[in-house]
Amino acid sequence: MDKLKFKTFIFPINPEVYQEDYVRDPVYAKTDDGSSVFSGMGPMKRVITGSGAFFGADASENFQKLSNMFNSVDEGTLTHPVWGERTVYFTKLQMTQSPKSD
Repeated sequence: MDKLKFKTFIFPINPEVYQEDYVRDPVYAKTDDGSSVFSGMGPMKRVITGSGAFFGADASENFQKLSNMFNSVDEGTLTHPVWGERTVYFTKLQMTQSPKSD
């Protein structure tokens, strides 16, 4: 299987979990008496999340490359080997374990 890509970064190991949530937020309008009434649904949003691990001697280097991309506020292309391309904004990056040798 091909690798997941974000901008110029190619994940050495595809994430263990890849999830796409399609979300619409309800929209409420204020009435003259101050109460709120449901007035419809907002625009559809796609929220993509995933989790995985970097392994090997270059694990911390790979995380640092991805971390450097997080510093950019520009949109980028996420290319999934099955689901294709998505234009995305990188909004969260989390490291959950201290690096270990290899």
